[in-house]
Amino acid sequence: MSHRGDLTERMVLIPLLLAERPRTQKELTKAFGVNRKTVKRDIDILSLHYPIEEEVHGREVQYCFSDGYRFKPPPLTPSELAPLLLAQESIAATGLTAFGSPFAEFINSMLVKVRASLPQSLRDRLDRLASIFGSASAPAKDFGPHAETIERLTNAAIEQRRVLLRYYSINEDKVSDREVDPYSVYFDPDGATLKLIAYDHRRNAIAPLAIDHIRSLRETGDSFERPEGFNLREFLADNCFNGIHGKPMLVRLKAYGVTARVFGERTFHRSQKLIERKARTSEEDESTTIELRVARGRGLVRFILSWSPDIEVLTPEELKQEVAEAHRSSLVRLDAQS
Repeated sequence: MSHRGDLTERMVLIPLLLAERPRTQKELTKAFGVNRKTVKRDIDILSLHYPIEEEVHGREVQYCFSDGYRFKPPPLTPSELAPLLLAQESIAATGLTAFGSPFAEFINSMLVKVRASLPQSLRDRLDRLASIFGSASAPAKDFGPHAETIERLTNAAIEQRRVLLRYYSINEDKVSDREVDPYSVYFDPDGATLKLIAYDHRRNAIAPLAIDHIRSLRETGDSFERPEGFNLREFLADNCFNGIHGKPMLVRLKAYGVTARVFGERTFHRSQKLIERKARTSEEDESTTIELRVARGRGLVRFILSWSPDIEVLTPEELKQEVAEAHRSSLVRLDAQS
């Protein structure tokens, strides 16, 4: 999100948070991933429109609305509400809002309220549009049985409470204890699944954990401090590609033929740069070379294999060897079947 987009989000959400209860400056910095100076500047801007009071309790600054003031959220126009309703089909396709899922009750109650606020003519039109707009996504897992786990992890993340998990590792094929500091629960569109981003004390690193692989959890009684400035979007952009987490690496890929045209018009990652495009000649097929800085691992290899045989890894050498080995293993299995 752009700086202006982040600012707009804060201008909308801060009054909503203050309407619930007073908020400390520290709470707001953590909620939005900004520093105290930014929060103070935002409050100063909002104070031009709302009666916001600043109170000092010891070393902590707290913000609240003046006594007797009741904040009313800005009314939404039919045009603003329409995209929300049209998105319902795409969201539902993931399985996250299906009956019995963790979010079914909330999405249904929200949509009932939103739909009721629209004029009948627009509700009828949206019903017709709902049959036109859709999603190709398919639910990968049923998260209904994990509703309590999600709620407990969410509360622990908000209150910054450490938890001990009994966790099944699909790579190790075993269950073990994981003491973690939960930062965020997020939906991974690549795998159509819910994951927890947490500081894993066994790995001494921030790591993803599959929600449905958590067998049990309990709070340890300890608290933790979420790193100042931690931003989930930034973390995922740098450390996750094609559903798999890993350390970032600089990659240069060359695509040929029709795939070259696809690579020329599609952006696979925000770091992507177009290095070279060559037209088709009598001696050589057309090609497009791109460069990306993305997370290494199975997700990257899987991405490259999905475009075979019309793609070539130019750099780094270790990735070339990893992809080559994947092709060799596949050929061995095919030969064994013939």
